[in-house]
Amino acid sequence: MIHAYKMNGYNIILDQNSGCVHSVDEATYDIITMYESHTKDEIKKYILEKYKNDEDVSENDIDLCFEDIKALKADGRLFAEDTFEQTAKQFKKRQGVVKAICLHVAHDCNLSALSRTTQSISSDWSMPIIS
Repeated sequence: MIHAYKMNGYNIILDQNSGCVHSVDEATYDIITMYESHTKDEIKKYILEKYKNDEDVSENDIDLCFEDIKALKADGRLFAEDTFEQTAKQFKKRQGVVKAICLHVAHDCNLSALSRTTQSISSDWSMPIIS
């Protein structure tokens, strides 16, 4: 499963099952989002029409993009299989109890206290004061 989104001028494709993150151009973004639900000819026709005024997008470029997508898919880095699907189904059948929950608490470091400590050590040992 992929998630495709645009953020801060980037076109991002996240393959959830492999964990791979891809930053792609506009045309590639469109091709990948259509890849599993349309034929190659339909995608090609759509991309050529949408980017007809963009000299960086040609039929050859689209073919190369399809080759790259195919290679990434074969490598398991795009449209990867969900290897945990069967395991998840087994977990759902269990009568479970939560044994532990990990909690991460973010905190601020009080650097002003560190600075005061450094000054008191410096006065006792004649070390330079670091601010």
